[in-house]
Amino acid sequence: MCFINDKDYEFISNKYHDTTKPFDPFRRFVRNDSIFDESTGMNAEDILKGIYENDNKYKTLPHSIRKAKAMEYVLENTRILCDPKDLFPCINCIDRPLTQTLIKDWEGEVFENIIPDSKKEMDFLYEMGAARVWLDYDHSVPVWDRLLELGFSGILKDAKKAKAQLMAKRELTESESAFYDSIEIVYGAVIKLVGRLAELAKLTRGCEEMAKALKTIQHGVPSTFYEALMFEYVYFIVSEHIASVQARSLGNFDRLFYPYYKHDIENGVSEDVLKKQLAYFLFQFASIGNYWGQPVYLGGTDEDGNTNINSLSYAFLDVYDKLGIYTPKIQIKFSEKIPKDFTLKALDMVRHGHNSIVFASEYHMRKILKYNGFDEKEIVHMDVKGCYESLLHGGMDTEDQQINLLKPLEYALHGGRDGITGEMMGLEEPVHFENFEDLLAAYKRQLKNLIDRIINLVNSMEGHMEYINPTPLLSATFTSCLEKGKDANTDGGITNNTYMCLGGIATIADSLTAIKKFVYDKKIISLNKFTEILDNNFAGYEEFRNMLVNDKDKYGNNLPLPDEIAKEIVNFAARCIERRPNSPVRGGYWFCGSHIARGIYDLGKNTLASPDGRYTSSELSKNMSPTLGANHKGVTASVLTITGFDMMKIHLNASIDASVSASAAKGEEGLEAMYGLLLTFIKLGGQAMQINMVDAQTLRKAQKNPEQYKDIQVRVSGWNVLFNNVNKDEQDGFIRQAEKAGL
Repeated sequence: MCFINDKDYEFISNKYHDTTKPFDPFRRFVRNDSIFDESTGMNAEDILKGIYENDNKYKTLPHSIRKAKAMEYVLENTRILCDPKDLFPCINCIDRPLTQTLIKDWEGEVFENIIPDSKKEMDFLYEMGAARVWLDYDHSVPVWDRLLELGFSGILKDAKKAKAQLMAKRELTESESAFYDSIEIVYGAVIKLVGRLAELAKLTRGCEEMAKALKTIQHGVPSTFYEALMFEYVYFIVSEHIASVQARSLGNFDRLFYPYYKHDIENGVSEDVLKKQLAYFLFQFASIGNYWGQPVYLGGTDEDGNTNINSLSYAFLDVYDKLGIYTPKIQIKFSEKIPKDFTLKALDMVRHGHNSIVFASEYHMRKILKYNGFDEKEIVHMDVKGCYESLLHGGMDTEDQQINLLKPLEYALHGGRDGITGEMMGLEEPVHFENFEDLLAAYKRQLKNLIDRIINLVNSMEGHMEYINPTPLLSATFTSCLEKGKDANTDGGITNNTYMCLGGIATIADSLTAIKKFVYDKKIISLNKFTEILDNNFAGYEEFRNMLVNDKDKYGNNLPLPDEIAKEIVNFAARCIERRPNSPVRGGYWFCGSHIARGIYDLGKNTLASPDGRYTSSELSKNMSPTLGANHKGVTASVLTITGFDMMKIHLNASIDASVSASAAKGEEGLEAMYGLLLTFIKLGGQAMQINMVDAQTLRKAQKNPEQYKDIQVRVSGWNVLFNNVNKDEQDGFIRQAEKAGL
């Protein structure tokens, strides 16, 4: 492999998972004990037991202290490894040991003893396919600027200073004292861990440079590119693995790391050496193989409106391209200030298989944040996180509270009952609608009722986030948390909002369109008969179903009827959600999004057949995109549909999943066409564009002979997976999408 030799590639591949065993991407780490020397620490089983034994000493203390002490215990005792076959050390990964112990127990305590009805409601809504909600600890981003500028010791010093300043004003509460003390414990433990790693590297032949870098960042700040990479790697592993809080972005990589890269170039370090260091860094995340991918972003503009794209940006794409990996997933914070040749380079990578690149509109993100009252100084370095969401530095917004927009139609057609189980789920109302407007009004009543139910449920849950999983490691990077003496999982962040994401936008638009067209306008079928056919999953009515599926009035084709219905539903939902208070403990507001990730499958499997021709238990439509195979006018028409929405109503994830055929993107003309499509989408107000460059014939071959097509990537929903790693139903969906691809 380019930049990484075969022996090193094999070693790093087995660092976080034993590659001889089945791989489960939903588990971030599966320890590989065989590579560690027993003298460096305890085995995993003993650590898990030891967490409880250690915690017995602190049972009377606040959870923030108990978690900090547990982190300290793990960091002191877990096995470590430094090996010349890797530029980065290995910390024995046990797949979130605190999640398996204290956090699991505290969550159980909350749901079993404090809010048992909420747990029942959460499970019930999911089982009924109505909503998918959970406590979200997985969409935060540390303030990397402060971390790199101050180092671990500097962050600790800042926390102590903030504590002293607050104490000078008044006496601290028990919670505030515990907050500051937990930061001191955690950062002290991280500093000791780095020292332990440095000593081991010093004793390991071939790891002298690693030892030097670790020694530098133990008490100081990075000054070289390698030291900066090492610093970010250590923080990430501790956060993701030990603290059980995902760092949902590695930050604005070219902006953050360019000063170190430039420093090394000016001091005689060759570009090849720096690219090798970057390759080993990126391959760590490819080897971890988190199903949803590890986000990192490039681009954006600075305070003066100049692009952040620099020579490191180009080097990053070069290295990524040659490695042939699909995580970290790359977000490009796109604006017209980005050099065209850089954008074309990225699009060309997409063209030859790097579907893991997504383009996120800086203009859109800035406009949303200005709409919410933030100024340019706060907005300029906002992060792109997760799949393609935006977040202010020091913000702690939760998301992925997902609602199934199709379910309220089931309730309206069945007098408030679920269409599959008959369970009373909505408002009990008569099923008689003289006209389409009456049906639409009933649908909206059922939708609002379900939204209210979800908001009340999530508000009852989110007030307990700090109790379950306090975040001293993360909170110390937020100046607002330090000033307030509050955890990021309360109201410590600069923003503490909650997002509800609308699932199945195209599915509900096409379904209501079909009812209006065939029941009320053309009077081909009665609503009662239509409902009966849906209840029986189109059995005996395949010809009727084919008519529905093949009808041209489908969302995503820039057609007035389905697109206007979609806008009406989304705008109504947004009015029911936007700016409602979330949990009083968090002190933020609710906003609206449109990204439900794997919820299209999880919620779809418990959803009745729909009037657009979708079978019972089939997936819903994805994000804001058309139903797979329904965009018969091509991707340009889909762009016009999506950008026709009032984007102020959809603050989060207003994305398009564009499928482009390889033949349509050939040559210079094809690349220019892709660029034009992207530019049009951004200029018209779209938020994010991700592109699946796939060929239906190739995917069919891969389905039949997977061993011959091991490296084919597909864009699922904000992340990439290998085509061979998804089930047949999902594969069939991608094949249908590829059949309709074009420019």
